Order: sequence, then structure tokens, then C-alpha cells
Amino acid sequence: MSGANSGRSVPRKWLEAAGWVVLVTFLWGADLLAKMSERDQSGIGKDDFRLISEQVTSAIAVLIMILFVIRWLKLFPLKRGAWVPAIIGHTVGSIIFAFGHQSLMVAMRIPWYELNDLHYVWREPFVNNLFVEYQKDIKVYLGILLIASAYQLYCRSRDAEPPQLGDRLMVQTGSGKSVLRFDQIDYLEGARNYVAVHAEGREYIVRETMTDLMQQLSAGPFARAHRSFIVNVDKIAEIRSVDSKPRIFLKSGKDIPLSRGYRDKFNASIYGRSEQEE
Repeated sequence: MSGANSGRSVPRKWLEAAGWVVLVTFLWGADLLAKMSERDQSGIGKDDFRLISEQVTSAIAVLIMILFVIRWLKLFPLKRGAWVPAIIGHTVGSIIFAFGHQSLMVAMRIPWYELNDLHYVWREPFVNNLFVEYQKDIKVYLGILLIASAYQLYCRSRDAEPPQLGDRLMVQTGSGKSVLRFDQIDYLEGARNYVAVHAEGREYIVRETMTDLMQQLSAGPFARAHRSFIVNVDKIAEIRSVDSKPRIFLKSGKDIPLSRGYRDKFNASIYGRSEQEE
């Protein structure tokens, strides 16, 4: 993350935290008013001290557990092709959330009641309350999960790089972002969630698909040599067979495969450039 981006990330984190506080305060406050109204109408229920104390401690506990949910979401993201581990992970996560919520509430209520010369009974009904709370907490957990996922999706779409044109490519470095000229790039190698750009002995990251990158590089001297490789044809030293399989050897000393599925298009790209030069 660059200096400019890191400067923006601090207020964003504070705004995110403030957003959760406002949301939880509003929802738990509305629930408190509803419980008080129901008690006043029926004449049955807890006094103001217990209602307010329990609602406040519950809200604080939820705010603390939101940190867990966001961290858990990074381990089990909601994304296409990974629904099974996500369902299993968040089923376990909801149980951890309910236990953490209940434990934090009890931990806060015991000293608070003691300070007000009251005794908070928790040992006997803890397990029973946990089952009751889980039925409510799983809804809270899913709500937090959906809000956090939607917000992350919004941030990714907002922060997405615009299409890159011309003879340069934006890449990520360890400290921020950099711009590479096409003539600096040797080849690009696709990985699972990113593409590694090899340029002048260094490796950079681009979070794009190989297809999208090939479109961005179409104005330059690049050809697709393999499902996972795009090569700068100006950097090619020779093409020869190794163990009966063609490989592309670059001027830098690196070599990459030339697959059968891309061989015709690759040869057409080379031939087309040769014709133009001739």
C-alpha cells in the first residue's frame, strides 16, 4: 500500500468502526424501546436497570465479536466456487460467535451488577441461555456477514483499477504501485488469484485475469504462449525443443513453455511481426 493509500486507509477504518457502532446502537436501542413498551403494556418484565444493562452489554459484546466475524470472513470468503468451505466455516463461526457473545455479556454483567449491589445469576442457566441466544445470534451473525461481504464487494469495485491503455502497465509492488513500460516486461505468468509480471529481473503483481491483461497488452509486442504465460516477443532469444516439447528461451536466460493449444496463434503473431518488419 502506497503512502497516499495508507493515509486514506486510516480514516476509512475509523469510518467503518463508526458505521458499525451507529448500526448496532440503533438496532439495540430500538429493541430496548420495544422491550420497554411491551413490558409497560403487559406489566410483566424486567426493571429499567436490568433491561438497559443487558441491552448495553449485549451491544458491546456484539461490537467486539464483529472483529471476529470480519477476520473469519477473510478465512472463509463468500465467493463463487468456494461455497462448501464457506458454509462449513461460517456454521462453525456462528457457534463461536454465539459463545463469545454470551461469554462477554456475562463477563461484563457480573462486575456491573456487583457495583450496583446486585447479584447476577449466570452459572446454572449459562448453557440453556447459550442455546436460546444461538437462535438469535445466528441471525445477527448472518446479518453482519452479509453487510461485511457487501461492503467489501463495494470497496473492491470502487478501488478497481480503470482499464489501462497505451504502452504501460500498472503493477503492485511491496510498498505501493508502479508503472512498467512494455519494453521492460519479459513475460507474465498466471497464478491462482493474480498474474506475476517479470520485468528486468524483478517480479510484480497484477490482480487481473490473463485474458484481460492480453487485451491491455494488445498494443504491444506480446503473444500468448501458454494458458499461464504471455511473452514479450522482442525479448525472445530462441525457440527450441526440450524433451520433444517446444520452449521459448528469453534474452534474460529464463525459459517458458510453448503449448500446443497456443502454438498456431503464437506463430501467427511472430510471423505477422516479421512480415511487417520485412
